[in-house]
Amino acid sequence: MLFCFPFFLSACSQGKEDTQEYSGIIGDGKTLGYKYTVTKEQNKFYWKVGYKGDISIIEERSANEDDLVNYMNAVNDSKLVLAKLILSISYFLIVIMTTLILYKKNRKMLKDGVVTITILAGIAIYIAFKASFDLSSLLQDAKSYYLILTN
Repeated sequence: MLFCFPFFLSACSQGKEDTQEYSGIIGDGKTLGYKYTVTKEQNKFYWKVGYKGDISIIEERSANEDDLVNYMNAVNDSKLVLAKLILSISYFLIVIMTTLILYKKNRKMLKDGVVTITILAGIAIYIAFKASFDLSSLLQDAKSYYLILTN
């Protein structure tokens, strides 16, 4: 085992040197018209930021690094919140459809479960409203960082 340890150590250190020389796309994301792509070329990072077809290429520097990261976070977070909004609306629709089916088949069972149905629908509506406000805020953040970066 002691004999193999230096080989493992040299193999791990080789990988670190290779990643420093990597050139290509590091990451990308898009949601509701906003998008970004991070590319590394010769130890420099370039960002393609865009909104509805308008694309700007920006070199990452210490002066704009925070704005670029904040733009990336706003785009990624808005994608997650949009998925949460869609899921909560879908859940609400499932609750409504189930209620309608129960209403048509057995009204007595519906009367017994009206409190449960109301709670489930209320939770879905609350999550949907909160997600819509969060999405609106994140899109405003993305817009402001996009304008800062492109002007």
